[in-house]
Amino acid sequence: MKRIFGIACVAVLFLWPSVPISAGPVCGDRAKVIASLSDKYAEAPVAVGVTANGGVIEVLTSPNGESWTILFSYPAGPSFLVASGEAWQDIKPVLTGPGT
Repeated sequence: MKRIFGIACVAVLFLWPSVPISAGPVCGDRAKVIASLSDKYAEAPVAVGVTANGGVIEVLTSPNGESWTILFSYPAGPSFLVASGEAWQDIKPVLTGPGT
């Protein structure tokens, strides 16, 4: 019984999601966040959209696609880094419908 309990504890600890204690949302003034991403990674906005609550979603990429960032900005508040990564690739639109 103790062996099964020990194995179960190890399994739970192994499978438990680990997040660094210091991890928190990256946010700040939009102009400062954009300037920082531009300075550090040469990223610039390439796409933008408005959400149902009036927030703005922006995609920023470096010129060669080495890095990318998705940023969410509240209408009258801070901007938050939603996601970031590397190897961004643009996809050409595929036309569908009559005559394509």
